[in-house]
Amino acid sequence: MLFGKNGKPSAEKLAAAAAEFYGDANKNKNEKPAEDTVKDSVVSGTEQDAAVIEPEQPVADSSVEEEAVEYGTYERYIADELLLKYENSKAYREGSSSRKIAVRVDQLIEIEDDLENEDEKKKFSEEIASLKEMGIVDYSCDKDDDTAIDRIWLVIDEASIKKAYKVAGRRPKIEIVNDFLRDIDKTVQSMLPGSNYAEFLKAEKARVAEKKDFTRYFFEDSVKNAGLLRFLLFLDANEENKTEQMERVLSKRLFADSKYFERELRGKAISVLQTIKKEYEEGGGQNGSTSVSAEEGDRLLAEKGIVRYPEIFEFAGEVSVMFDDGHSADFSTLTYGACISALMAARVMSVTFRNVNRLLFIESKAVYMHYLMNQKKAGDLVLFHGGFVSPAKAGWFKCITGEAERNDIPTFFWGDIDFAGFRKFVRIKKEFCPGLKPYEMDSGTLRLYAKYTSPFDDESECRKLEALYRDKDYDTFYPVIRYMLENKVTLEQESIPVD
Repeated sequence: MLFGKNGKPSAEKLAAAAAEFYGDANKNKNEKPAEDTVKDSVVSGTEQDAAVIEPEQPVADSSVEEEAVEYGTYERYIADELLLKYENSKAYREGSSSRKIAVRVDQLIEIEDDLENEDEKKKFSEEIASLKEMGIVDYSCDKDDDTAIDRIWLVIDEASIKKAYKVAGRRPKIEIVNDFLRDIDKTVQSMLPGSNYAEFLKAEKARVAEKKDFTRYFFEDSVKNAGLLRFLLFLDANEENKTEQMERVLSKRLFADSKYFERELRGKAISVLQTIKKEYEEGGGQNGSTSVSAEEGDRLLAEKGIVRYPEIFEFAGEVSVMFDDGHSADFSTLTYGACISALMAARVMSVTFRNVNRLLFIESKAVYMHYLMNQKKAGDLVLFHGGFVSPAKAGWFKCITGEAERNDIPTFFWGDIDFAGFRKFVRIKKEFCPGLKPYEMDSGTLRLYAKYTSPFDDESECRKLEALYRDKDYDTFYPVIRYMLENKVTLEQESIPVD
């Protein structure tokens, strides 16, 4: 049963469901994920009305057993080299091309030393001649030595391509791409209605089908692609509940290997999440930077509830908490800041304020620390925001803002005066603090510290700000956004001079 008594699935059950969807992830617990562990055959599922590319070569009759043939080392090598070029060519994508798919023998670095030996050179020539007899390749010889092959090219027709794949000992790429398209359909159909993950996958499916190749978000490896789809399926199922999971624990549940996600999938998963955030959550345009810093990668995963280790939440003020076991903790005497782990924050049943008359979120760690040491006033309860809000952090923030709301205590957010800062403010306001007010984030602040502002001339930044200016959720920031667009400036918290 996937759903518990509260109507929400636990992370363990979601992980188990995702693993079951793509196969038994616990089949070989002491082994690295094998293909039957990570990837389930889509043939056993419901047939999809997918836009699957038709193979350019006929499917062989499985009832006819072909005689096993042992091919030479150079036959396999040349067939593989030519197929790699073919799979990146117009001939592969469009079915025909006037350009030859060719290799120059003097540029084959991997076998350069071997061909210095006369016996190996003779063997090479014999095997290339064999490929020509099979109709797979043709070649030309050196103009000064008609026994020395200098250029080899692939014969482009269905039968020749099919034979080349057989000699190289690998599946035609078009078949692998088709399988992947079916896997995307199967995954999308199992996702939640209106899912951003599903929208992303449908858009990428169209691109894959058009180019007959994988986009930058996916692997050439079918097993890894299946693992990535399984991970996205888990995130989608966890979207409403967003139960926090440690990476290695989730990896063990999904792939029977605690380091598989980190080792094989993490980079691609972060690229996917970055695009989903920019295109589908922020509406800022797809295909942003292909490089993501380690810190930003951690943040993107944490926003979806996937963390390396339990988070630590920092705050300062006269506050005490009651835990689910009846014990309490008083943080009032910790003048320069206290902290609580995500694991303990999840057990908080109630929060009590003493002498608190203002709640302030601060985005930047440097500004947070400076504020505590130099600017904190009696009655302030200050929370370090950290630039992003994970599901666990959101739960902790809700406890604090809920108590502030019950006691009519005003709540403020202090962040950068830019697109991202405005979005962070609105997220808190919409999700758990409807009375939230901005602090030092108005046009007056920009004018006051004009010489510390940062100019921008990026058209995408202008478009994003213009979109906020048309969004009623951001009406608090209309005056400052107008000023920013007129003067093309932003202001980071850290740029404001300190006393």
